[in-house]
Amino acid sequence: MGTRGGRSVAAWTARATGVLAAAALLTACGSGGSDDETSSGGDGGSTTLSLWHYYGTPDTPTGAALQGLLDRYEEEHDGVTIEARHIPFGDFTRTLLQSAAGGDLPDIALINGFTTQALADAGVIQDLSDRVEEWGEADHYFETGWETTQVDGATYAIPHVADAYAVYYNETMLAEAGLQPPTTWAEMQDHATQLSDGQRYGLAFSGIEGDEGATALVIRLLAAGGDPAQIDSEAGVTALTQFTDMIASGAVSNGVLTWNEEDVKNQFANGQAAMMINSATYLSILAEENPELQWNVALLPSDVEAATFLSQENLAISTTTENADAAWDVIAWMQRPEVLAEYLPERNKLAARDDVDTGDDPVRAIFAEQLQQAWAPEGDLAAASSEVLTRIQGALQAAAGGGASVEDALAEAQGQIDEALANVE
Repeated sequence: MGTRGGRSVAAWTARATGVLAAAALLTACGSGGSDDETSSGGDGGSTTLSLWHYYGTPDTPTGAALQGLLDRYEEEHDGVTIEARHIPFGDFTRTLLQSAAGGDLPDIALINGFTTQALADAGVIQDLSDRVEEWGEADHYFETGWETTQVDGATYAIPHVADAYAVYYNETMLAEAGLQPPTTWAEMQDHATQLSDGQRYGLAFSGIEGDEGATALVIRLLAAGGDPAQIDSEAGVTALTQFTDMIASGAVSNGVLTWNEEDVKNQFANGQAAMMINSATYLSILAEENPELQWNVALLPSDVEAATFLSQENLAISTTTENADAAWDVIAWMQRPEVLAEYLPERNKLAARDDVDTGDDPVRAIFAEQLQQAWAPEGDLAAASSEVLTRIQGALQAAAGGGASVEDALAEAQGQIDEALANVE
């Protein structure tokens, strides 16, 4: 897809752009090393490392899983302490960039995969190419995910965990209707229509304002052979028309325009939707919160091609750390297949590499297979992905809400996308 191909599920916010420029300038001027709290001390070789992330505080499921992983590392490595700091996702990239300007970065940053290029360009994270070559494990990573770590041919991060989208379906509802999970998008619309009865909907997905609400439409666009940078296209018309038609017919609730992915999960769990498009994040949650619900997972339907939406976090080392060797040891340890095999089910995520034992769980195996069809943004689209995806959701909002025709909604979105891409520095 050249410099504009790719994908992001929750890309860095547009408001960080100004800070990015400032951070790049000040970092280039050189503002010192790590702060006093991140040091290799003189007390017998003890080392304290700082790690910033946006997963959640230790009392949340996502934050607890990460903290447990770091605690395990400390138990296995005497003299090493890892001080984790949670920063809310919406503030994370901006905080990193501002901290770079002040020379106050962590040793390790757990970043959104699609901010890697911007953070490398700003001088926030360091080139790991020599370490990766000596490590010799790059070939184990799925190609699309590994590409998010590359900037001008150099490696600036290591994939931590991945996520992808697939179709969850209510086994009881499909069986009663005599249906199998849809394998094409034509079948998806037909099944969703048959499974809607006035009290429940056939399909649910997030269409909420912002980049999250673009996920399902981008998946449909990709399946039609389209490019999110070129939404005003034959593939764009196919995708948006089908979604608008499903909402208009009642196969999909118009409530999707206000639902985030958690809302979609709740609709499915409560029997208000027979199918949903969602990520692997909800596998354990559904099983634990709704033990009586009979559900399963299938690959996303295909059209011209099969595709899903990649979500990924990467591990990076800051340019100001004085403990790069120790930081790299933590990252390499976190990526050991046996470590990931224990951690991933707790985190409700997928392995970004192909040598992790997923056990005999057929549901996770479906997501692992789906992950190999994942799409991620590249070049200009990666840098502008948050705004581009928001404009794609705007086209869905306009057409499905009745404010514009499909053609007019796509044309308006395309103009905004072109402008966003042209503004990428």
